[in-house]
Amino acid sequence: MKAYFSNIIPKIQQFSKKINDLAILKNQNWVLIDESNDTKHVFIFRDNNQILISKNGKVKRENWEYIGENNLLIDIDGESYLFKHGFLDENIFALKMDSKDNYVFLINESKYGFEINNVSDINEFLIENYLSQNQNSLNAQISNNYKIKKVKNKRAFFGPIWETYKIRFNDRLKGEIYVSKTSKKAYFTDNINYTSEMKRYYINSEYCISALHQFLKSGKISKDGLVESLIS
Repeated sequence: MKAYFSNIIPKIQQFSKKINDLAILKNQNWVLIDESNDTKHVFIFRDNNQILISKNGKVKRENWEYIGENNLLIDIDGESYLFKHGFLDENIFALKMDSKDNYVFLINESKYGFEINNVSDINEFLIENYLSQNQNSLNAQISNNYKIKKVKNKRAFFGPIWETYKIRFNDRLKGEIYVSKTSKKAYFTDNINYTSEMKRYYINSEYCISALHQFLKSGKISKDGLVESLIS
């Protein structure tokens, strides 16, 4: 099972259900997120410590066990895997595989199985549903600290339209952000070397503007509202 980095999970653990809240966990179709292939894995946790694992419709019966201290043991193909609890609600189940912030993601198919298909979708869903209250305080903090001016649209070939905005902060720092006209996600770029740059994508323009200011001032990348970072 492939694990993916997420800096969102540690920030929302206070909202998570306990992993021993078995009524939420059991007898649901949990679909494994795997962006590397087209194989569909479905996990169904049953009452008798049996787990049904469907691979493209072919089912195996394996075992699972909650062993306390937020640990879950799952047997797969003759091997036992120990997972730490990451996050659980009615829609998303995140299991931590190691000491790093890498998680296996399972989506409740009956609720969001067809709308959440990758890690980016997961991050957007979690931010929108659990970090939105932080956005109000963020807006209040920075709304009077910059001036913004729309410059032009930046359209990828057969791709989405990105609107370009120049930002000038009250401390005289300045930069640009790019906002998707459809999804409202926003990004700014920082140069890695002379030939490459990193695009830092945020859930919306307010998070992006705040992150841009922090980057210009300290060179540090804010993780608040960060969706993904891509080299271009």
